[in-house]
Amino acid sequence: MKISCFLLLMVFCLYFSQIHPVAGYDTIECLDKKAMCQVRKCPWFFAEIGTCFEGRGKCCQNTHG
Repeated sequence: MKISCFLLLMVFCLYFSQIHPVAGYDTIECLDKKAMCQVRKCPWFFAEIGTCFEGRGKCCQNTHG
């Protein structure tokens, strides 16, 4: 019983210790361009310039200012 509780605790610790599990190269590249990642459509006055979250999202950059 103690061993199974310890193993379960270790699994939870490993699961929650991941900082950002879906941040891939495209997400880092988008944030380096001072843009933002959106899961849905880009907001008004933002243009889609790439992808985020390994192709699951859109990289949106402000077109004004």
